[in-house]
Amino acid sequence: MKADFYKNYMSAVFVAAALSFCSCSDDRTVSSGGLPYKSIRVTVDGETVTAERIDDKNLALRFDMAEDFSHARIDVELNEGYSVIFPTDVTAADLDTYPVLNFRAPDNRIVKVWFTISSKAFPITDATKVTASGIGGCVSVSGKTLTITYERSMNRGEIELDFAEGALMEGASIASSTTFDFTESLTRQLKVEMDGKERIYNVRIDYSKVMDKPIVYGFSEVTGNYVDQQLYPFLNVYKATTVNSVPVRGAATSETPWSWDPGAGDLDVYLAFIGNWAANRPTETIEGIEFAFATIDIDKAKAYMVSNDARSVVMDDVASLVALTGMMTKESTMIYYNGKVLSDRNSEGDWRGTVGFYEDGHVEFWNAGIRDGELVRMTQWVDEAGRDGYLASGTPWDVVAAASGHPWLVREGHLLTRLEMYWNDTGWETALGEAWNGTRSRSYIGLTYDNKLGVAAVSEGTGTCQAAWLLYKMGWKDVFYVAGSNYLDDGFTPTLKVGGNVVVGKADQAAQYAIAIDVKQ
Repeated sequence: MKADFYKNYMSAVFVAAALSFCSCSDDRTVSSGGLPYKSIRVTVDGETVTAERIDDKNLALRFDMAEDFSHARIDVELNEGYSVIFPTDVTAADLDTYPVLNFRAPDNRIVKVWFTISSKAFPITDATKVTASGIGGCVSVSGKTLTITYERSMNRGEIELDFAEGALMEGASIASSTTFDFTESLTRQLKVEMDGKERIYNVRIDYSKVMDKPIVYGFSEVTGNYVDQQLYPFLNVYKATTVNSVPVRGAATSETPWSWDPGAGDLDVYLAFIGNWAANRPTETIEGIEFAFATIDIDKAKAYMVSNDARSVVMDDVASLVALTGMMTKESTMIYYNGKVLSDRNSEGDWRGTVGFYEDGHVEFWNAGIRDGELVRMTQWVDEAGRDGYLASGTPWDVVAAASGHPWLVREGHLLTRLEMYWNDTGWETALGEAWNGTRSRSYIGLTYDNKLGVAAVSEGTGTCQAAWLLYKMGWKDVFYVAGSNYLDDGFTPTLKVGGNVVVGKADQAAQYAIAIDVKQ
């Protein structure tokens, strides 16, 4: 039990809390006739120190630079009649896990002596006294890695660490910024100065609390069915034919727009959008579908649009590593392609949530529209008061291609409510109809918390918010609805291809454009 206690320490620094176990007398008796040793010297990472006696049962090891205590050399000068029986190999002792020496006494008793280990290489000694963005209990330390467990209330672009008294070893001080931007990298560096030397910690963001594993909802990884995983270790493909624990969709009427708003008493039935859903909303299992998504590391992905003046692309002709259909050919949508406006229709309003593709292959989402024949972007968010003059506030958007969404449901981890959807994505898509709440086919593009680009397709059977909610729960911080079937084309099948093969949909499906992703060279 004592060994397990030490094994669970957060770093290689073994604090003096171990002394609280001294009251256990069953296995720490020491011969009244003297100590088992004359001297003990321990070498770690080439640094040798002499053990300092705290009392008969405890010794202190104080290092300046040593880090890896799992392979320590212990040199013991024994008193007559004593022998070391644990560790069995004193030339490669794991003091990280078992900071103890067991001696056999002349009378055959076992005598234990425990090490309390410290090293100035690890000046952060108590992570419980470190908070992140004012939140306690979400920071841990192991060796020279400081891990922040992300909470949804945090701004991942500006997470500040605060070190309260007792967090650092005496004499240590922070020597770099304690505010970190994790929007483009999962790891940053923190410098701590100790005895005039800079100690570098890796500060890591852990998104596990906001990224459920796909298997929880019924998805299996099928990457190997489509590509050689050794060639594409940064690409993952998941697929399900049954998804579970999905909040029930809203009730659907015929294809009706927002202008036919129901009475206040029916809002929760028809217009409880993804941001309005209560935590205890009833759930269901959806069977007999094909729901697949692919994710690829952002720094490996080169995303681009494939289209033409006729706005008609057949998926069989798209030869990229990953490909997803865009908007169906029969529906109006805003499309900007290779510096030219192919279509300026943004549903019933002047702007919508829009996905843009840059020359270097990265993707961004903004509210955007066409103003005087030019593509402009505004802020990523607008409230009711800011709608007047919103399009006029736009600035030219230097992307090579863009398309409006239908709509952009999850924005930087925020689930849009009914009214927020209306303000930001115009009224037409916030409707009661089958296209929204019905069990239709769907497709999405988005970005994940752990910096991956994702595309998804659903063959049938889900509401717009249902599929978006699943992607959100699996760690998509942005979920942008690309297209789906509706009364204009009930047979439209969003299609996802990986490695040239269809994962969901059909190879001969046509769309106004396709989203293509290749490996960045």
